[in-house]
Amino acid sequence: MQHLTINEVTVHNFIPVINLKLAESQKNHIASNVYSIAESKVNPCFTPYAIYLGEEVIGFVMTDYDQTLEDKNKYWIPRLMIDERYQGKGYGKLAMNIIIENLFSNDDCSCIRLSTEPSNVSAIKFYESIGFVQTGELLEELEVILQLNKEKWFSSARL
Repeated sequence: MQHLTINEVTVHNFIPVINLKLAESQKNHIASNVYSIAESKVNPCFTPYAIYLGEEVIGFVMTDYDQTLEDKNKYWIPRLMIDERYQGKGYGKLAMNIIIENLFSNDDCSCIRLSTEPSNVSAIKFYESIGFVQTGELLEELEVILQLNKEKWFSSARL
């Protein structure tokens, strides 16, 4: 079985990352990878990553860290996508586990947040299967916010 790794987006993996494709039904639920990478160039809190299966780029994830915010809002995962050819094989969950472990390794990370459209039921179910819970809050009155607490993460059984 090939190994899943996550590496920052660079000039060397930029083209494969922007060429990743979503399933048609998902295209209206997430910003494009090229938009997300552009966003990371004007917002230094964002870090874009390529998800690799062996030597092949199969997905994209972006983290958001702002040390000036209150604890519950310091760490976010604003983007995650797996190429349509690799969906349904557990790679998204494995990638999230890697990112979550990396973020929780920071002493000031007590929780991780993310958001999605309320109509994106499959994404909500996916994030809840990892351990995220809906907070009842809305991001910019448009998206539901989900949160994963560090103590819950380390006390639960994972993938």
